[in-house]
Amino acid sequence: MYNEESMPIMTMYTDAPAASSPILDALKDANRVLLLTHVSPDGDAIGSLLAVWHVLHDMGKTPIALASSALPDVVATLPGIEHVQVYQRGDVFPEADLVWLVDAATLERTGPVFEDHEATLREHPLIIVDHHVTNTGPGMINLIQSSAASCADVLLRLFQAMECPITPAVATCLLLGLTTDTQSFQTTSTKAQSFESAAVLIHHGADHHDVVKQIFYQTPYETLKLMGLVYSEMQRDGDIVWVRITRQMMEQTGAEDGAYDDILHLLQRVQSVRICVLFKEREDGNVKLSLRSTPDFNMAEIARRWGGGGHAQAAGATLHMDLPTAEREILPEIRAVCNAS
Repeated sequence: MYNEESMPIMTMYTDAPAASSPILDALKDANRVLLLTHVSPDGDAIGSLLAVWHVLHDMGKTPIALASSALPDVVATLPGIEHVQVYQRGDVFPEADLVWLVDAATLERTGPVFEDHEATLREHPLIIVDHHVTNTGPGMINLIQSSAASCADVLLRLFQAMECPITPAVATCLLLGLTTDTQSFQTTSTKAQSFESAAVLIHHGADHHDVVKQIFYQTPYETLKLMGLVYSEMQRDGDIVWVRITRQMMEQTGAEDGAYDDILHLLQRVQSVRICVLFKEREDGNVKLSLRSTPDFNMAEIARRWGGGGHAQAAGATLHMDLPTAEREILPEIRAVCNAS
């Protein structure tokens, strides 16, 4: 374990081959590696987390994959998903030599893990692999490619540079991450590299059929019930459309926490809308803010105002306020940004 005096200087890389040697060096003396990602994880977060787990396991390491909150339904059949533990408040911090954070800009984004164990987390050397434009590289080694469409895409290039075998299990996890974060290759961040990466992953045995099945043909009945309630209260103001998900809605339908993602995807299809806003009331009384937009706007800059971040067209934040207050404070800001363009 490192202390502040022995902690190496932070280094930032935007190129996977350049980052591969430092990361391999950091792994040489690390047996137990704690793998973390952001709270309320999506397909890219867990796909990336689990892909790293497989690679480290194949290297003879002992990886510990720890999610900060419940897993989304879309990852239910990923190979090795049983190895992903879901952190519960008060859990003991796992014994580890190194922390590897994927698809997140800071340790704070791990939510409850950070809140319960901040001091211990900061004692460990930290590797960060991410693609968010708001990531400033606070790790010991940082591989940040903000032009990449997904963290999975960054990891594929890193694994290739590290000359790690891309097994079917690794390929399947990465393909799900790539497909979900590009919304099946529909986002503006989708580039030729995204399609090339998908081809590479399928060549290495990724289970494309199962990935498609999980994304498009496994929507829980409860999620559809929730969608009906949420959309019935959808509101619009010119170029802006917004919805709210209350705890009462969640209890009434029995939907899982990750159902909001399906709601957001459909919300973005509303004709002539430029900004989509989703407010989700959390169990702790705070509100999850999710923002989506056309390329005219930078949602990451807006999310930063409330301590969040993300991508230019897809960002979010945790609002430490109740739902009515969140709507009163956020919506005027969104209208101002929209009217100014």
